[in-house]
Amino acid sequence: MVQDLRPLVVVTNREPYEDVLTATGWQTIQRAGGVTAALDPVMQATGGEWIAWGSGSADRLAAPDGVRRVPPTRPRYRLHRVDLSAREVAGYYAGYANQGLWPLSHLLVERARFRQADWEQYRRVNRRFAETVAERAPVGARVFTHDYHLTLVPELVRRLRPDVALAHFWHIPWAPWRVFRLCPQRDIILRGLLGADVLGFQTPADREAFVTAAEQAVGAVADGEGWVRWEGRRIRVGVFPVTVDARAIAAEVSDPRLAAWIRGVRRRLAPGGRRLVVSVDRADYTKGILARLAGVEAFFAHHPEHRGQVTFVQVVVPTRLDVPEYRELFDRILAESDRINARFASGRWQPLVTVRRAVDRRRVLGLLAAADIGLVTSLYDGMNLVAKEFVASHVDEDGVLLVSQSAGAADELDEALRVNPLDPDGMALAIGAALAMPAAERRRRMRRMRAYLMRYGSIEWLHAILEALDEAVLARDALGVPAR
Repeated sequence: MVQDLRPLVVVTNREPYEDVLTATGWQTIQRAGGVTAALDPVMQATGGEWIAWGSGSADRLAAPDGVRRVPPTRPRYRLHRVDLSAREVAGYYAGYANQGLWPLSHLLVERARFRQADWEQYRRVNRRFAETVAERAPVGARVFTHDYHLTLVPELVRRLRPDVALAHFWHIPWAPWRVFRLCPQRDIILRGLLGADVLGFQTPADREAFVTAAEQAVGAVADGEGWVRWEGRRIRVGVFPVTVDARAIAAEVSDPRLAAWIRGVRRRLAPGGRRLVVSVDRADYTKGILARLAGVEAFFAHHPEHRGQVTFVQVVVPTRLDVPEYRELFDRILAESDRINARFASGRWQPLVTVRRAVDRRRVLGLLAAADIGLVTSLYDGMNLVAKEFVASHVDEDGVLLVSQSAGAADELDEALRVNPLDPDGMALAIGAALAMPAAERRRRMRRMRAYLMRYGSIEWLHAILEALDEAVLARDALGVPAR
């Protein structure tokens, strides 16, 4: 399977490896979670080119020409870094992408801000990415672009490099038409995405919402299940739920050194048979962290017998702190956590242990493996790969996953317990049910979810998309439609 995937060019906003300055020089850090965590194992297996924003403080020092072989210890593919100015980052990333498209896509209409100056930077940066693809992509390459940061790239690349085949994957929810139509640049964004040969979404609802938007805004026409016609072209619009490399995660947590670290975590945080509940999130308002804290407080209020016996560990990674709303949210999370600890702590035990910084991917997996319960409480999420990483990390086939009913992962991991992130008392009941679940039932549920992830991993995910891309290109050629 793998040898048929070349040449492949992946294009994302974030880079999978950052070179950062330290007191003694610089070091390379692998980014944990999200899009890059899903794609890096695939690229290590297939090889190819990866184009991304060079955001690391030592990126230029490590690779003056902007090209870095990664992973550093065992290079498998080339990382091409797009160097963005502070003004470009502020407008394209912090502004239009994360104060406009992100909240709108997550149905947080009151938070969305679309400023013309941000839009100009967004267009500029999308063109720079497209020009980098046009310069670096091998002849006839399959170009795989990603997410809400790069919506204009498919159409731009099609014009610059008609020889390549284009797929784009949308990782976050696609808002219903009544909401998406509030985006002032909706027509341009839809035209940009429809430059691809294949468009991938997380859920059937996301796909249907996109098709409706394309029909209403630019006159695309649904052409049978999974296809749309637009400007003489036929575009595949499919559902391809993103996933993780479960086998690689299982091997990672089984490594003797990490296994010893996991045992140490349990000795420190869950001694004497105590129970450990873990959550891992960026400090983003879509992740439902404040709502989860309300559920934790309700749990200890309703179940005093669990005080001193259950510890919640929350990794809260600060993000987008240049945006005031994110700084305020991070501060509120810390304040609420301190308040709950002050209310329930007793002796050396406290209900909440908060890790207030980014944690490398290896330790994230170890922390998930150490947990008795994984807690994912997104208000609204495209997929949430932490849920799948929790399952993949449990090589002992034990543990209980609680996942928000409004996260895409809930559609696939049907043996997880569903929680409503807006119902703190219901969340407290679900946590209690997870703690009381018999061992046989825990293992039955976990085995079924692990078996699913073993069958459908990140390589299979990419293979399904590239098969659809080959099919779409054949259909395009059969119609005699020029690529540009």
